[in-house]
Amino acid sequence: MSDEGEASLAVAEARSVRARQRLAGTLVEIQARLNPKALAREAAQELREAGQELAREGLETVKRHPLTVAGMVGAVGLFLARKPIRALIAKLPDETPPPPPRLTPKPRTRGKSR
Repeated sequence: MSDEGEASLAVAEARSVRARQRLAGTLVEIQARLNPKALAREAAQELREAGQELAREGLETVKRHPLTVAGMVGAVGLFLARKPIRALIAKLPDETPPPPPRLTPKPRTRGKSR
C-alpha cells in the first residue's frame, strides 16, 4: 500500500471512531431522557410551571375584576353549602300565622239538600 492510501485509511478510521463516539454519546443521552424518573421529573417541572402561570393569571384576573370574582366565589360557596343551609331553614319554627276564621272554608255535608 502506498503512503497516500495508508493516510486516507487512517483518516477514515479516525472519522469512524469519532462517529461511533458521537453515536454512543447520543444513545446515552437518549437513554437518560427516556429514564422513567427523568420523564416524571420533567413532567412534574412542566406541571409546576404551568400551575405557577395559571396562578399568576388568576391573580391578575382577581385584581382586574374583584367584585365579579367575589360574586362567583359566593355563588359557588352557597351552592356547595346548599344542604346544610336547607337543614338550618327546615329547623326554624313555622312563623306563618293561621288564616283568620272567616277565610276557612266551611265543611260540606253530603246528602243534605237545601
